Amino acid sequence: MARERWLVDGYELTEGLVRDVEYRAGLIATPPVIGANATVPNRVGELWRPKHHGPGKFTLALWLAPRTGGWQQVEAAWEDLLRVLARPHRLLTFERHTAAGQIRRCQGEVLSSLAPTPLGQSGMRLGVEVTIPSGYWEGTATVTNSSPAGTALPHALALAAFADATAPMENLAYRIDGPITAPTVTDTTDGPGGDSFTYTGQITAGQSLTVDSATWQLSGTGGLQPDPARLSLTGPAVLRLAPGRPSSPPSVRLSGTNGGPGTALTVTGRPAYLT
Repeated sequence: MARERWLVDGYELTEGLVRDVEYRAGLIATPPVIGANATVPNRVGELWRPKHHGPGKFTLALWLAPRTGGWQQVEAAWEDLLRVLARPHRLLTFERHTAAGQIRRCQGEVLSSLAPTPLGQSGMRLGVEVTIPSGYWEGTATVTNSSPAGTALPHALALAAFADATAPMENLAYRIDGPITAPTVTDTTDGPGGDSFTYTGQITAGQSLTVDSATWQLSGTGGLQPDPARLSLTGPAVLRLAPGRPSSPPSVRLSGTNGGPGTALTVTGRPAYLT
């Protein structure tokens, strides 16, 4: 088990002797759910509507203490924190090294006042409230899963590399290798009826189509020039992939017609986390 570490833009907060995280209350919390059900006149109850997460938030409870030099060193450590945290003109990169050895990263901002509590001449305590506008944390390493190439369709693909994700993922790239006509990629994590996207065109042998759900961009290789007008969606994003269940990773399915020996689906990106 590794020691948990916290960094902001590469500056380590958990130095250990001069500053560290004091306690974990408020450190781990999921973003609030946004959305509402619909009320229909003369109908009992409500009509359920899908929801999504709002901005995330966490609080770092830090302490500062002098190694040598007394209060002068505490003030110097405090001013270093100001140089790192008090930067409202841009988002900060927060990095958490977990006890399990993972590294998770988010873009956050410090919106509340920084108001430390002095502990006599021996140090100070400080609560840093961080808001994550995008809502989620991400892994730092890009991972990939691919289906075995082959003519038979559909291709079912279990995304083992994304098995530890706890949040929906809208930042993945889906590469479809031809030949295939009218390919559809469906989220089958919760069953066959998940969200999907379809490209109503043909990808010939030696060509590939990449659909980037983070940027909503289409790109092709082998001479393919994708037409964005041919892309249709069933959900609010290109494909909002649900996180897997315990002992079961997320999964997708590639379907279409006119497959061949090179037909395959590759999913690339970073897992997303609620905390």
